[in-house]
Amino acid sequence: MAARVGQAVGGVFIALGIVQFFGGAGIGGLWIAFIGWFVLQAASDSYGEVGLTQALKDVTVADVMTRECQTVDGNLNLRLVVDETLLRAGNRCFAVLDNGGLAGIVTPHEVKKVDRARWPYTTLFDIMRPLEEIRTVTPETPLKAALEIMGRRDLNQLPVVSNHHVDGVLTRAGVLNYLHTRTELQA
Repeated sequence: MAARVGQAVGGVFIALGIVQFFGGAGIGGLWIAFIGWFVLQAASDSYGEVGLTQALKDVTVADVMTRECQTVDGNLNLRLVVDETLLRAGNRCFAVLDNGGLAGIVTPHEVKKVDRARWPYTTLFDIMRPLEEIRTVTPETPLKAALEIMGRRDLNQLPVVSNHHVDGVLTRAGVLNYLHTRTELQA
């Protein structure tokens, strides 16, 4: 309700500013129109956030995550993993295992940091992000909270971990696809 009232007030300010500008008030009228435009934008953003909050109510990470975080042995060299797994499967997240337990995560971001000539001599252990250094969420985490983490840290994907096991990965593309599908079904 407040967002709709803000949009109406912004619209009135814009109209008033334009009328004043053409009525001879000059720059003063334009300033009122600009203020109205800012109020309208803020109210529209607020309204969008309310809609997003409603759409994400009672949705957990488990409802949206991709369960395709393939596990790989950390002793494998980078060339083998890229040629045999990354390029063939197209997965963007790999859980690196050490003696059967989760040690870290490798994504294309880490791979790009290594010169191609070094790939045969670089193991996944060498480039992985250790589990202690990465932000993870559990499948039970509310989706809204996970999105806030992704936004704050500018992450494109967020590993979903429970009991030192990677259950999947939450991606921005997956969230957008979920919201798009939900919007289509409600229309």
